[in-house]
Amino acid sequence: MSQSGYIAIELMINKFSEFIEWLFEGKKKTELGRLTELNSTLINLFNFSIFDVSEKPLAELKVKFEKIDSHRLEDIISSLFNASISKNDNEMFKRLNSNIKLNERIMELILLAEDTFHKLSIESCNIKNSIQHKLYATAG
Repeated sequence: MSQSGYIAIELMINKFSEFIEWLFEGKKKTELGRLTELNSTLINLFNFSIFDVSEKPLAELKVKFEKIDSHRLEDIISSLFNASISKNDNEMFKRLNSNIKLNERIMELILLAEDTFHKLSIESCNIKNSIQHKLYATAG
């Protein structure tokens, strides 16, 4: 193949890469966007907010959690964990991070997911391990 053939192939690959990036660019969501969307979904479908999940006693929420599927519960766990480690200055993140027992609540949700669905995603397993280390470090 000639030099111009290689250049043409390289240009096609670059253009294709740009196209793929453009396709997925609109699908990226910010931390705040994901949290806001989850909160709206919880309010609209289940009549409680992400703040209720983080602040209210779990016994109060158990009936409402019966309607939640494993995927949605995993989203809640992931979003609360991401909020707990976020440096975002938004009021939603500030309110979630003001709860000094947020990591314990996330652990309760993970245990609820394990008991209810008898499985955890890899992400939730990693979150569980991370929180166990944090809780152990603060206790010891």
